[in-house]
Amino acid sequence: MRKIVHVITRFIDGGADENTLLTCNHQARAGDAVWLVHGAAVSRRMLDQLDPAVGALRLPSLVREISPLKDLAALVRLARLFRRIRPDVVHTHTSKAGIVGRLASLAVPRARVFHGVHILPFVAAPAPVRLVYIALERLAALRTRAFIDVSPEMRALCLKYRIGRPERHFVVPSGMEIARFRAAVPAPDLAALRARLGPRAVLAGYLAALEPRKRHRALIEALAPVLAAEPDVHLALAGDGHERPAVEALVAERGLGTRVHVLGFRDDPERVIAACDFCLFASLREGLPRAVVQYAAAGKATLATSLPGIEIVLRDGENGYVVAPDDMAGLARRFAELARDAATRKAMAAASATLDLSDWEAAAMARRIEAIYG
Repeated sequence: MRKIVHVITRFIDGGADENTLLTCNHQARAGDAVWLVHGAAVSRRMLDQLDPAVGALRLPSLVREISPLKDLAALVRLARLFRRIRPDVVHTHTSKAGIVGRLASLAVPRARVFHGVHILPFVAAPAPVRLVYIALERLAALRTRAFIDVSPEMRALCLKYRIGRPERHFVVPSGMEIARFRAAVPAPDLAALRARLGPRAVLAGYLAALEPRKRHRALIEALAPVLAAEPDVHLALAGDGHERPAVEALVAERGLGTRVHVLGFRDDPERVIAACDFCLFASLREGLPRAVVQYAAAGKATLATSLPGIEIVLRDGENGYVVAPDDMAGLARRFAELARDAATRKAMAAASATLDLSDWEAAAMARRIEAIYG
């Protein structure tokens, strides 16, 4: 039986967090002793989904932003925790936890250290912050046996910034239960909503945490003219986060309360997607979003910004449309096209339904990580 410690800054309702949750649960069920160390930002819903055999440990000083005092406190506390547990494997996730966790692992020299690259947030940061992060990432790379990248593009970005050697980078798509999305039926509340809206209604869905880089407010501003011109078109936003009050205020200010439906967090994303006529993803920066893979698994036409690796599951003009991240006007135009053209939506949905998404199966992810651990 191995002892494995996972470290992540936040454990909320996000893609990296779900990836980590599935990995921890698989390893615990396989007989390993597993701990998950997370920062102050945590979702009770996520904790409730952890296998009871996984030890969840909260470390309040582990935060996303650069904070020298808190970072030092987290480093010291993690080092002490590692010395107490004596893990065989330390597996860090996301940039900040990855830096602090890998440096703290120096306290247990025999541990094999792995780092999950879900996103590289410093890419869009101001130059001084970016340079600091790159320097720290390169330093932490010296204590990294292997990098587990969620997409080839994340691997390429790491190598572009000379973070780790090529032979230490392995691409493992973020796992999920694909069958759950293939066979889903609409959630009862959304089925009732559609019945109220009538047979002519078109419902688009956006599944993402309500945080700035997902650009919900910019999306609402861009789509407001389309919604004004198309009275049967509606938008459902599934997700929660600290941007929710601002999003709801903007919806009210724009007079879109009956057109934009803010659903909050959903533990049935497959049933939300099943209720939609097409789906979208408007993030400014991201690894390959899990939601876009889920849209494809559900057999939906998809509109999304061009993000690293997205072409693997979203092919412009075939099963959806891809626009540049800074082209919100272009996104609004494509949104209007999909909203008006049922035949195109149907053809694109059929193309999504034929995609081979076996690489994203949770079991496949677990097997690949196991092989990398060695």
